[in-house]
Amino acid sequence: MRVRDSLRAPVVSLLSQGTGLVQLLLILGRAGTGQATDAYFYLFNLGLVPIFCIVVGMMYPSLLTDNKISRSGLMRIRWATSLLSVLFVVGGALWLSAYDRLASPLVGLAVVSTLNTLVQSRLWFRAVAAEAGGNALWIAGIALPPNLLAAAVLLYPWNTPASAMTAMVSGLLVGNLGLLAFMARHDVGKMVLNAAPPNTGSPGGSFWFLSLASIEFLGQTVLQSLAVLLPPSSITLLNVGYKIVGSVSATFVNATMPSLVHQTTDSPRSARRFLRVVVFVVGVGAITIVVGVRIVRPDLLVPTMVLAMWLIASAAAAVAARMSFRFLAPHASTRTIGVVITVVVLAALSSRGAEFNLTVLLCGYAAMDGAAAMLLLWPLKDRLMSLVLAGTLAGLGAVWASIYL
Repeated sequence: MRVRDSLRAPVVSLLSQGTGLVQLLLILGRAGTGQATDAYFYLFNLGLVPIFCIVVGMMYPSLLTDNKISRSGLMRIRWATSLLSVLFVVGGALWLSAYDRLASPLVGLAVVSTLNTLVQSRLWFRAVAAEAGGNALWIAGIALPPNLLAAAVLLYPWNTPASAMTAMVSGLLVGNLGLLAFMARHDVGKMVLNAAPPNTGSPGGSFWFLSLASIEFLGQTVLQSLAVLLPPSSITLLNVGYKIVGSVSATFVNATMPSLVHQTTDSPRSARRFLRVVVFVVGVGAITIVVGVRIVRPDLLVPTMVLAMWLIASAAAAVAARMSFRFLAPHASTRTIGVVITVVVLAALSSRGAEFNLTVLLCGYAAMDGAAAMLLLWPLKDRLMSLVLAGTLAGLGAVWASIYL
């Protein structure tokens, strides 16, 4: 029974990511790559920034530490995340409009995206609370119902890319509403939320987590926004890579780590062993992809190599972050802030050159994950894996520099 229960979350995650891949293929088939898909990916990811920054980046680690966040603090997080998610999508729509990338047929897409991110923020709040208590099932399957409905909607031959994307996001909204109602009916996350203390003696830890998460995700927002400066379809292609990397992390890491590191875990040994397995499996898969692309499409070899390094860096960063939340002091997270700022500044400076392209942004994303993993694994006493990530960073730096030499 225990083995079967432990496999539930990874299986659900695999189904969710598989459905997301089908959805992605249908998007490319029905809408191609252009302004409509650019607008969808850009607004969707902007809506996730406050969720990942506050709920995942601040609330989750604050529930894992010994000095847990208070009940009133959790309620403030719920409302603040919802408000900021809406504001981010509205601001993103205005940014696209300023560069003539949000034509009138896409206004409906922006409106539905705003409503969808509001519902998503409530979903993630409940799922992350359950995750902190050791139940990974809900966070593993949080995208499954909306992805199923979105994929079903895309089976219809819509007349224009704008109508296809608007209908698809409407499917996401309906799926998220249904899942939220189901989770509320079954009190998902309620036990962890109710167990939070009325007050906390030291709220400083939560603010350390928030500072790091804010810088990380605002840095990613800057990289997304720099893609607007590239030719149409660039945002879509960047997000295809982002979804591939995110799917690997979700399947191999997010669905398993809550059972290895949660509120009552007292040793990082199991997580360290798991990290080695993940890096080996992802590394073998990444090398296989590079070899295949070298044979079939040698012109795409360089960005594929960057994507391969990003896969390894992202998976390692996801494991290292969860380990650090439980086994390092909150202020240890500040060691990665300087690197994130440096990467974003370098990307912004690189965007001023004629050689600026999508590969540069891929390097930026991968470098942020790789640096975070390297700097966190060292104090976690996993020196070998920290050095492996240092080698990955060196490879990314070499590719980035070669573009401008």
